[in-house]
Amino acid sequence: MTSSYGKISASVITAAVALVCGVGVASAGNILNNPGFESAPTTPPTANDWQYNGGAKWDTTNPYTGSAEANLNNTAEANNANVSQQTATGTITPGVNYNFSFYSEFTGVGAGFLGQAQLTFLTSAAAPVGPNTFVNFPTTTSGFGTQAGYQLSSVNVVAPAGASEAYVNLGAITGAVAGSSAHAYVDNVTLAPVSTPEPASLALLAIGGVAMLALRRRRAA
Repeated sequence: MTSSYGKISASVITAAVALVCGVGVASAGNILNNPGFESAPTTPPTANDWQYNGGAKWDTTNPYTGSAEANLNNTAEANNANVSQQTATGTITPGVNYNFSFYSEFTGVGAGFLGQAQLTFLTSAAAPVGPNTFVNFPTTTSGFGTQAGYQLSSVNVVAPAGASEAYVNLGAITGAVAGSSAHAYVDNVTLAPVSTPEPASLALLAIGGVAMLALRRRRAA
């Protein structure tokens, strides 16, 4: 005779297996092109790739990983040496939680300087939607100009209603203060959906728990 416990165990296992078979793995792909700056910029610039502005340049002297990075060396007053990218239409899904992260090392001279990253969600018509997200570069206290000087910055942001594209900008900024300069290296920029606990994984844990309980009951019998 099958016990009530056996019936419950069978039903739980059946449900768990259904979850394993029916639920896919959460997406975690980076939607940015050339996130590690491995490919040099083209002339004219390639759509949906990095654009270098205000004295910023593609560089191979100080990558965090790989063979290249963005070098944002700003030696002018009231200037923004930056690199930016706008993703293609349809790459952003409203309501999805995205991780925006990057590695940087940053230093400045004078009274007016700032290293800052910006994330802005856009509609399919490239109009801004929702608030901008700003992340300041941490100042490098040692190892600037070497791999050891890089630090990770990361923030999670939910895409607002109407979002279809994203605009990312990373800049070394100076104010209108004589003698100010700002210098940053940036590498491995990520904009990707945040992974969430997968029902399939939870189902496997449920199967294991039921099996352990069943084994203990048999031993106690």
